[in-house]
Amino acid sequence: MPSASPRQQTRQCSRCGTDFQYAVRRGRPNTFCSRACRAAARSSCAEPPDLTRYEEDLAATTEDLQLSATTLLAAVQGSEDTEVLMRQVTEHYRFLMDVEAAIVARGRARGDSWMVIAEAAGCGAESFRKKWTQDKVSRRLALARDTRQSRPAATGRPDSAARAAGAPLPPAQTPGEQFAAAMASLQRATGLTIKDTAFKVGVSPSYVSRILAGTRRPAWPVVERFVETCEGSPFELRALWEAAQRTADHDQGPAPEDPEAARVKFHTSLRALYLAAGRPTPWDIRRAINADTKPTFPEIVLALNGSRIPDWETIAKIILSLRGSPADLRPLWQAAKVPPPSSALPAAAFG
Repeated sequence: MPSASPRQQTRQCSRCGTDFQYAVRRGRPNTFCSRACRAAARSSCAEPPDLTRYEEDLAATTEDLQLSATTLLAAVQGSEDTEVLMRQVTEHYRFLMDVEAAIVARGRARGDSWMVIAEAAGCGAESFRKKWTQDKVSRRLALARDTRQSRPAATGRPDSAARAAGAPLPPAQTPGEQFAAAMASLQRATGLTIKDTAFKVGVSPSYVSRILAGTRRPAWPVVERFVETCEGSPFELRALWEAAQRTADHDQGPAPEDPEAARVKFHTSLRALYLAAGRPTPWDIRRAINADTKPTFPEIVLALNGSRIPDWETIAKIILSLRGSPADLRPLWQAAKVPPPSSALPAAAFG
């Protein structure tokens, strides 16, 4: 006796609302008209993944790569030997692979397919998946974290010993890079994770990651909350933030006419550069300058704490060691160093 055909019933799709026919069988009834509606419903119900750790790894590895590129450029400009350049290129490639691993880790955590990731890299999906297995990605990023933590925390800069041996200083950072570096320096000093920092500031962790990586320029109210959270100086961050807002054809305006006001603004700007450089110790600054006599250790300390404004040769060397541009601070230095009026004419005036 032939079996009877399953009874058909009409239902409405719980995803798109379309009426559809389905066969009545034992078990839970079908509530979706197609596999596409079922997959879309599951996707919409799933909680978004927590990408905080992946964003942190990506921001940190990208910062390492940027610093490596800056060091390599300085070595090229300094006409270093082939051996030195090849070592730095090899190290730069290692940092590049760290960034690629971090991008893959974040992409997979977001749900990006191997096809999407591999096509963007110009590779086949299967070969790229074998290149970056979960174990390889995890081990590479863990090694990058360990290496980063083992560096001298005071400098946040590459190899002070090599600098003392004669390696050239990296070129000055742009105002945007200085602002991002200062924000990152403040955030690291708190010991908070990016997720905790973002919660206290009232923004998303990914937004904080983009600020620290220099790819997002926040509004001043956000910077204020960030500085308050990290217990920093709003005056120093304001100077960096304003400099980062200015375009190349918009200068910073005239220096204050009052020498005392110029002195305060000059010291604030110098301290802002010091923060952006990762708050190096005076000894690190002296080794970075690689000078036999000037500036001395006390001169560096007095310049940083605002007790004294040194001569231009000394202050220019300090600014360069902090990866700043001496030309940007020279008008303030001149306004702050205005000599007191003299009633006597110099002897040279009489011929």
